[in-house]
Amino acid sequence: MRLADKIAIVTGAARGIGRAVALGFAQEGASVVIADLRAEQAAQTAREIVEAGGQALAVEADVSNLADLDRLVAATIERFGRIDILHNNAGISGGAGDFFAYTVDDWDRILNVNLKSAFFLTQKVARVMVDQGHGGRILNTASIAAFIAASRPTIPYDVSKAGLRQMTVSLAAFLGPHGITVNAIAPGTIDTELSAGLMDDARWTAFRQRRREQTPLGRLGQPDDLVGAAIFLCSDEAAYVTGHTLVVDGGLLTV
Repeated sequence: MRLADKIAIVTGAARGIGRAVALGFAQEGASVVIADLRAEQAAQTAREIVEAGGQALAVEADVSNLADLDRLVAATIERFGRIDILHNNAGISGGAGDFFAYTVDDWDRILNVNLKSAFFLTQKVARVMVDQGHGGRILNTASIAAFIAASRPTIPYDVSKAGLRQMTVSLAAFLGPHGITVNAIAPGTIDTELSAGLMDDARWTAFRQRRREQTPLGRLGQPDDLVGAAIFLCSDEAAYVTGHTLVVDGGLLTV
């Protein structure tokens, strides 16, 4: 097992990519803290891990609330005694995508959840990792929107993901001397509730078809498509990989 005896926090782990990664971490031997605003769904994910013979803890947390981040870290330490892996996965969409309609509140909400929360949770967890003295793994969920404009330009979202990609680089440089690697995965179009919620059913159906035609592998991604990349970057196999953003997009950026 590649993550045997590791303690991992995964934010936004009640559904979608975060849930898939949390289950994958558990299958590789990690004890997983499921952090999400959706308390019931987070508890269900934790139950699935426990029923499969693993260890998990569900923590209701709003990642944009710094007090909740403190509580999340404290709950993890209280239950498991340490932290080895942090996956900053929680995120929200870019809203309606109308540049002229965005408000300051829209901007703050998107940047707070997608970027600010990852910075401050990393700050808190990295402090624990440094004090523990045996390194650690930090993984961020960026997006291909960190490289190109989103298909329906959602500018604050694109900015937040580009910021997360650069933060990955900067944190890798800073935390490297402590044996802490910092990497990111950049999903393409993944078939999740978050993606589907960006548009009505008819537009989503048309978008899915267009994306399949644009993607060299001929299909949309599924949450499970991110699991292998996440496990690799958080395992000892990637001990000499840091500051890297691994694109998982079916080849979309190649065309």
